[in-house]
Amino acid sequence: MTINRNLNKYFEIIGLLYSSTHPEGLAKEVWDKAAAEHGINGDELYQKAGATYKKYLTAFQKNMTAENLEDFDFFFSDEADDFILFLQTVCAEHTEWFEGDPGGITEDAVVLAFANRLTADDAESFAAPPSTDELIQLLQAVGFSSEICWKLMLIMQSPKKKLENLTAIVVNSIPAYEKAVTAIRKPLDKLLANFPSGEYISSAMKEDAVLTPVMIFPTGELIDTNETTSNAYIGLFVADVYQMMKKPQNFRGNLLPVLKALSDGSKFDILLSLMTSPKYNLELAEELNLTAATVSHHMSVLLTYQLVNVEKRDGRVYYTLSKDTLRDLLSKLHSIFSI
Repeated sequence: MTINRNLNKYFEIIGLLYSSTHPEGLAKEVWDKAAAEHGINGDELYQKAGATYKKYLTAFQKNMTAENLEDFDFFFSDEADDFILFLQTVCAEHTEWFEGDPGGITEDAVVLAFANRLTADDAESFAAPPSTDELIQLLQAVGFSSEICWKLMLIMQSPKKKLENLTAIVVNSIPAYEKAVTAIRKPLDKLLANFPSGEYISSAMKEDAVLTPVMIFPTGELIDTNETTSNAYIGLFVADVYQMMKKPQNFRGNLLPVLKALSDGSKFDILLSLMTSPKYNLELAEELNLTAATVSHHMSVLLTYQLVNVEKRDGRVYYTLSKDTLRDLLSKLHSIFSI
């Protein structure tokens, strides 16, 4: 397993640009809601992670100057969270787009980078740029919303122009990012020195997994796999969330979010599907008519409550039903409502 000890600059900048146009993430109510989903204390979570995140994002917002650059709204102003996560993972693996001469990057290279990321869970990847018909079929199979499909098609149709505009926005934002990092330097250095610590979903991934710390999503986990590598982006406060969940006073609080997760139709359908056999992300997305990003979001919750497990084989991350957790859940319910 490879562990990065630094933030991925481009993953962070793209996330910061998006979050800066959606500042509702700074509200205390958002942290209270996130805490409630995990059955932990909102004030404790905010005190632990919220203040640092707020200082980070606020410093970036104060110094950013990218809003008027071409295509800024195209990339960052819509409510398309799945699109931003997709963009982050692609760009994080292609730092040469932002550090070299963008004029030396071919259109084919850009199209292949995006197309092969769309086929991340498939056994085969594209060796040459797919045709328009192949792209349409690919996007339909992945299950993104029509808005995201439209954005990706526009990128594929003018890959070099879109990349040049994105590069200009990102590079222009580097000074603001550096000031944001400086604003939280002391706690960030401590977090990075201890990364990874405690529990995290990707601890089940071994061998070729690459773990990267994340500040822009401080309590989130994103697993991004393809046929050759497994990249996990781990929020620097994820371990704290797990630790809070284990506190004795959170027993009832922990039980309620698990029941809430089971009450969600999509999550319940995922568990029912995994009863028949282990499956990887795209299999579940196709079977349940969900986007791959939506399945990843549901999996993050199910993994947090240990309702599912992960195992790596044949170049893919497979999800399996955690029967021990379900038995334990039933036992706790029986002990509370014994009649």
